[in-house]
Amino acid sequence: MSPILAPSNFVDSMDTANYVTAVIQKPMGIVFEENDEEYGGIFLLSLKEGGNADTSGLLKPGDQLVAVGDKAVKGIAFDEALGAIVESKEDTVELVFFRGSAEMFYGPTAASKEWLEEFLASQ
Repeated sequence: MSPILAPSNFVDSMDTANYVTAVIQKPMGIVFEENDEEYGGIFLLSLKEGGNADTSGLLKPGDQLVAVGDKAVKGIAFDEALGAIVESKEDTVELVFFRGSAEMFYGPTAASKEWLEEFLASQ
């Protein structure tokens, strides 16, 4: 019997190495986009060249937004997730991203709610 192999695009959503935390000065220069309805949530579509997020060198298009400060935004509506950023009164915003696809973050191999809460609490 041959072993079951993970798909070539597999990114483990329960491996802290696949997350990045960035503290970005406003205006950040990030364009966010909604994931397909199947998954919900939002991801980083693009970075403004020379913008604060771009010059940080930490973020990449496709990163899934996980939290804004201490607020988890996994799977919430686009406007609510962006509202968490806009409503921040600080000059900088701490953002946590998952470096993988929506399918890996929201699909059958997604991290459990408990694991994600514990991970975010440790940040």
